[in-house]
Amino acid sequence: MTLAITATDTRIPLAGGVEVPAYQVMPAADPPVAAVLVLSEIWSVNQNIRSICDRLAGQGVAALAPDLYRGGAAPVESDPPEAVTQSFLDYDDARGIRDGRAFLRALRERAPVGTRVFVWGFCMGGRFAHYLGACGEGLAGVVNFYGRLSFERQANKPFIPMDLADLIEVPYLGLFGEFDPIVPECDVEALRQRFVARGHPHRLTVFKGAEHAFFNHTRASYHPQVAAQAWDITLRFFLEGTLQ
Repeated sequence: MTLAITATDTRIPLAGGVEVPAYQVMPAADPPVAAVLVLSEIWSVNQNIRSICDRLAGQGVAALAPDLYRGGAAPVESDPPEAVTQSFLDYDDARGIRDGRAFLRALRERAPVGTRVFVWGFCMGGRFAHYLGACGEGLAGVVNFYGRLSFERQANKPFIPMDLADLIEVPYLGLFGEFDPIVPECDVEALRQRFVARGHPHRLTVFKGAEHAFFNHTRASYHPQVAAQAWDITLRFFLEGTLQ
């Protein structure tokens, strides 16, 4: 059964008078059973991300999707690949993490006291979900859908996700595709070994036959069967706290 929802475009205040646009969705009647900070792909808060937030609220889960570009220009899917790559290179990851911590605080303020809070990110947002698992506070868990785990260190990216893996202390769900050139299976296995070595609760799955962005129904790489499995696994994590 899908519940009625209440969706609003809102703003999240940051230090220095900055206000970040965000999409907020709540179950219309009952208090949420969980709350999720939804971190977008590089395309920012587009219709795909809004639809994911709507689906969550329809299952009783509050969702808040902030604009990781603070209202500035984000790439669009029609941009040439080199422009998208340059956007990735130009993005300030340290600022993104600071913003992410503020977004988590805003989500807690908007959800009833005691609501379990998760972060769920896709590609670029998956990277920041991973970072917030290490640098955020009060999280019940992290979900990373095909967010990069390793890349060349550079000025705007002084650390890579794998650097912070040993600082993650909350349950971690990572779902990836077999044919993803951005997140090779060897990176997923390296992360798995880090978690296994210290007995950290995690579930890392590489779906056979799936590509990058297998969950995005607007992309050619969308894989309906894998997306359905991924949704069920993730929703169970939010509702029941189980990684099985």
